[in-house]
Amino acid sequence: MTDASSTETPDVPGSDAGGLFDGFSGFVTPTPEDWKSALGGGTVVVDTNVLLNLYRYSNDARDAFLSVFSTLGFRLWVPNQVMSEFWRNRESAIEDPRKQLDQSKNALRDDLGKATEKLRAWANRVSLNRREVGLLENRLSESFEEVIGLMEKVVDSSGLGMERDTSKDRVIAELSVLLTGKVGLPLSKADHDAAVALGKQRIAAQIPPGYMDKKKDSRGDNSEVGDYLVWHQLKLEAKRRGGDFVFVTGDFKEDWWRIRNSMPVGPRNELSEEFIGEVAGRFFMLKPEQLLLLAREHLQVEVSEISVQNVEMVDARSELEEEEVVGSWNYILLADLIRSLRVQAPVQEAVVFRAVDNGGFVSRDEVYELGGYEPGRMLKGFTRPIARISQDVALNVGFSRFDQDVLHPVYDEMKAGFGRVDGFQVSPVLLSPLVKARTILEREADEA
Repeated sequence: MTDASSTETPDVPGSDAGGLFDGFSGFVTPTPEDWKSALGGGTVVVDTNVLLNLYRYSNDARDAFLSVFSTLGFRLWVPNQVMSEFWRNRESAIEDPRKQLDQSKNALRDDLGKATEKLRAWANRVSLNRREVGLLENRLSESFEEVIGLMEKVVDSSGLGMERDTSKDRVIAELSVLLTGKVGLPLSKADHDAAVALGKQRIAAQIPPGYMDKKKDSRGDNSEVGDYLVWHQLKLEAKRRGGDFVFVTGDFKEDWWRIRNSMPVGPRNELSEEFIGEVAGRFFMLKPEQLLLLAREHLQVEVSEISVQNVEMVDARSELEEEEVVGSWNYILLADLIRSLRVQAPVQEAVVFRAVDNGGFVSRDEVYELGGYEPGRMLKGFTRPIARISQDVALNVGFSRFDQDVLHPVYDEMKAGFGRVDGFQVSPVLLSPLVKARTILEREADEA
């Protein structure tokens, strides 16, 4: 029986009611119309890594970015903190292509030594005479040196003129024109000091962005609050201009991005909500390669697929910080792994992707089927080639190892008997990146 004197009211709209996305704007997936509007009428802000990687991208990829910057005109904006970080790190970025070349040359020459040893071992088994062995060793050495010479020409012909002298640096020459009137002014000393103090408080409370840089506080130069200063200055400009803001960054850490299956899918909801709470507009985030793809679609900038792939690869590698030892896989690094497996261990590659297609697990019987193995063959050491190549990939990008094994044996069910694997498992967090890595490799094969 209903009490007529009850103070309860029926369900009617009220001032304290909200909707599905109120407070959760970061979870809204932008539509093509959203991107067209944001890129066509909003402000595009680039992070430090975007500018520094102009020294690392291929000629075509770099030209594509510069074309995008030109097309955006005064809708392109760079926080003063970004420009400060650019000048502080520019010379290291200039040295990076040469450093990468030298590392690769050393690795190739190490491999030449290993290949020569294997050649000599084979020559001894077939009793090849010394003269013939010498001819083969010379041919092998000449081939390696020819490849190294071609690699040097690629770097030397980049057309950058990577000069410490800014008057001779092509990137500086281009940016000096494109960024005129588009770089934010520095904060006053009082405002800067207040922002640094607030940034440190946010890091302590793990409020994004920037808390992932807490380890930098040992440097004593306030570099740990760099990301927050970028965010703070971006918001100040957004309040001045209004409208939508698109932040383009190659920083893929969780204090900027909402991460799903190890992939960044959009801004942290906290950032999106903080932005719309202070600005009459929406906050979007893009990876650099996504900017190129959307600029091709909505700004009619010419962008090749090869340029997009180059940007993906460079950004994935340049994101890795020197002090990190244990790294995480991403689809670019997994694609590197799979390229090597295809040549050196094709059965292991097939097993990895059968596991992916199965949702993560591949049975012992399926391994026998894929490898064409005789019944009873031992699978001890089956994952060894994957581990070895994974180590090579890790070292190439500055890691000592990865935090996940791509494929590991499963003994739990003991169906095959004590000490014999029942199958192999791919970690669930690697399934989606492996699917994307396969897509990249298929796209490369189609273009070959």
